[in-house]
Amino acid sequence: MVGKGWAGTALLVVASLVFGPGAAKTVHAATCASSVGPGIPPPAGLPAGVAGFHAQWYGQSGYPTLCPGDRNTATVAYFNSGSFGWVNGRLGEVAYLGTWGPEPGQDQASPLGGDGALGSPSTGWPRYNRIAVQPAPYVGPGQVAWFQFTIQAPLIPGTYRLYLRPLVEGATWMEDFGVFWLVTVLNPDGTPPAPPPVTGLGYSLKTVNTPVGQFQAHVVKERLADVTVRTVTANAVDCFSACPAKPLDQYAAENGGYAAIHGSYFCPPDYAPCAAQVNSFEYAVYNTALAKWLNPRALISNSLFTFTGRTPHFYPRSGTYDRSAVSAGISNYPALLAAGAVVDSTAQQSPTQMQRATRGAIGVDGTYIYLAILPSASVTETAYVMQSLGARDALNLDGGGSAALWIAGSFKVGPGRQLPNAIVLTKP
Repeated sequence: MVGKGWAGTALLVVASLVFGPGAAKTVHAATCASSVGPGIPPPAGLPAGVAGFHAQWYGQSGYPTLCPGDRNTATVAYFNSGSFGWVNGRLGEVAYLGTWGPEPGQDQASPLGGDGALGSPSTGWPRYNRIAVQPAPYVGPGQVAWFQFTIQAPLIPGTYRLYLRPLVEGATWMEDFGVFWLVTVLNPDGTPPAPPPVTGLGYSLKTVNTPVGQFQAHVVKERLADVTVRTVTANAVDCFSACPAKPLDQYAAENGGYAAIHGSYFCPPDYAPCAAQVNSFEYAVYNTALAKWLNPRALISNSLFTFTGRTPHFYPRSGTYDRSAVSAGISNYPALLAAGAVVDSTAQQSPTQMQRATRGAIGVDGTYIYLAILPSASVTETAYVMQSLGARDALNLDGGGSAALWIAGSFKVGPGRQLPNAIVLTKP
């Protein structure tokens, strides 16, 4: 048990673990090497003292990539946000981690670990459906419990997930929902496993499980090889007040669009502080049709996505952009993901960005582009959703009343406000 004030330091320690004490590591040829990704830090501003038994996710070690049969010690922290303490060895008061849905399902056996019962591997779990028990005799309200458990890679290469949820055995299941481990099992020669069958291209309304909760997301997912990204503006020159704006479907129609989403933050006409700068935006946008940057002065700050043909480039700090030729580009703040890791931007976020509201985002991985709108999420929660969707790099977009998502002739979200800039996907 670690007091809350020590949690950040302790997470840095456990996040660096690759193989835990006593974990048997299978010897493979040098071409196959297991590894662990970066740890996921705790969120800011957790509730405390809620009547009864309650828990809030408080960080975890990274997702492992393992050779077949290898083991990894995983660590997850839970903050006791309730008014009751957790007492080890006392039924109705002791906290466990239990298996949860959708993989393997509530109280179901997992191929990633267990006690040997019901076909589960014997990895030292208390039971096949109980992943770990609280490590300290007592975890009081406002304190943090650090649960550790062993994962064993199945012999069949592929991608596996282990969803978990804390509970007080004999009393109640607790929060948080949607916490999971993503385990990638390599081929014996160290090459990545075959990707799962492609599903869900085009538009879908998804329920997305993340380490910080479960969220709804309107998502357009397309192969980068199958679409061209165009960033477009209603103005042809830099504009600082009374700027032109258009509805999203007009941008799509004018550019032969297949799909489109709203762009960067701007000053809407229904905001009183915007009376002198209506529809202006303080971010650099590359107008694909005009082949030039608007507001290029903003390229020294914020974060930036550019596209050269169908090849994306992401700059968490746009000042590192070398002004090379592009065919599309948009900047905004903050960055959500960089190289697969959630970007911690809490120190730079406004109070409004920390609240749950409608959010927009654009993301890419090596194969796909993602356009997403979340009806209710903070900016940081949006980052975790984009990570769970599969994006490796992602940028926050505008949201609220400006949010709009259009595909194949109809709005899935919106139409929202008229926009000074937008992102359009076209197909040959």
